[in-house]
Amino acid sequence: MMEEHVPYEQRARRSPDFIVEYEIDLADEIGNAKPGQGMRVDFLYDGDDPQTDGVHMIWPEILDQDGLVIRDTTPGNIPKRGCANMWVVDEDRREYHHNRIKVGTKGTWWRGGRVAYVTVVQVNEFKC
Repeated sequence: MMEEHVPYEQRARRSPDFIVEYEIDLADEIGNAKPGQGMRVDFLYDGDDPQTDGVHMIWPEILDQDGLVIRDTTPGNIPKRGCANMWVVDEDRREYHHNRIKVGTKGTWWRGGRVAYVTVVQVNEFKC
């Protein structure tokens, strides 16, 4: 039986940090992956090198066409293109990312290779 995804907003008791439009485009080395709700991919800013600049623990939460959080966690059961809430996991890094993230910022979801290309479409107000 599928485990239902509990929205991060309920868990964290705050709003997501920003929202992206994404397009799944798996790198060859992870071509058999099945991205799904609850995946723990990292965020890589466009132009950064994962070896020197590192990747960031900013997790996506996939939204349906109505902007609601998808609850189904079945691997591979998300649209190839869509929108996702983004959550900076490390509270101590939220201010850093809010200073760097702007509408139009491009990035990549990363997990041993590229999972998706993303573009920031909304930045929510930072509250510490």
